[in-house]
Amino acid sequence: MERWDAWTPERFFYLFIGLAYMMVWVQVLLLHWRGAFRFRVMWAPVLEAPALSLMGIVFAFVHGGALNALFVILFALGALSGLAGTYYHLKGIRHYVGGWTLRNFMAGPPPMLPLTFSALSMGALVVYCAWHAGG
Repeated sequence: MERWDAWTPERFFYLFIGLAYMMVWVQVLLLHWRGAFRFRVMWAPVLEAPALSLMGIVFAFVHGGALNALFVILFALGALSGLAGTYYHLKGIRHYVGGWTLRNFMAGPPPMLPLTFSALSMGALVVYCAWHAGG
């Protein structure tokens, strides 16, 4: 077993991403459950977040080969899903009575949560590219 002090910052970041997605998953699940999963698309982040969490945690310990390709694909999908979620959340706020009001931003679907979902994935991809750019 490897010693923790031998770990690179990259590996700690992947572990952080995995744990962060676990916490985001709980929030997404609760909010989409509250919304009664009215739209099928609400299932996407509920199903994606555990996969992204597991990938981040696994990638902190093991990477290479096909796992690298799977990492990039999953986190690219996570980034796109978060952007799509931001669109849907803003669209949902707009449909509340009164439209774009502070009250609706506070009571409606939170637009910052899918942006966080996307930012975590983009952060993972940036770190991956930075550490693997040299070959």
